[in-house]
Amino acid sequence: MVVKSLFHPDRYPALRLVVADGGDAEMSLVDNVYDQILLQIVNGDLPGGSELKTTKLAESLEVSRTPVAQALVRLAADGLVSQHRNRRATVREAAENWLVDVHQLRQLVEPHAAARAAGNIDPDVLADLEMLAREARPNKEHAWVEAAAYFDGGLHLTIAEYCDNLPMRTTIRQCWSYKRVSYQAGNDTEQSLRRGFREHTAILEALKSGDSAGAKSAVAKHLDSASKTRPKSRIV
Repeated sequence: MVVKSLFHPDRYPALRLVVADGGDAEMSLVDNVYDQILLQIVNGDLPGGSELKTTKLAESLEVSRTPVAQALVRLAADGLVSQHRNRRATVREAAENWLVDVHQLRQLVEPHAAARAAGNIDPDVLADLEMLAREARPNKEHAWVEAAAYFDGGLHLTIAEYCDNLPMRTTIRQCWSYKRVSYQAGNDTEQSLRRGFREHTAILEALKSGDSAGAKSAVAKHLDSASKTRPKSRIV
């Protein structure tokens, strides 16, 4: 039986534009293949030095070779895979630490971006975030979990959008693109989701009030907490 989602992002049109970044918010087949290969790398199923054979990957993922080849090109461009002309792609050494390393980059950049974004966010986006926070508040209904995940992404991408620094914006959005894999693999407990909600609402309050120092501190504490309480050693 298919369970219909009770969470509808279209209730938040201003925020949805921020999340989608002017494009299609739906995942493509190549996105999905990329994520599945990355997950295998992070889990150690494809350790550093492993050859990535397009045909074998296509068979295991039950897709054609074309999206696999396109995903490998993206993985190479992002630095997880080494791919030289006339040679098979191979996983780079230490690529299994990718998600942890990306999180450390976020710890360096996002607190400063939050300080810049405080007091600078479009009122319609803030209104959507406040309304979404009410829907994401932990309760007995399962829908709050999906809303909390959207609140998580929406809040961090709002910081990126309104920090008024293009390199920061690009960096945060690129880092956030890997959170799909973290969500797939992390198996977050309800306790961690509740803690995350409290931290996110504290960030939102600082952003809304224009408290740059408070926003910077709240984001730094949130990312530090996520690093210390991650569900798996390589998932954050």
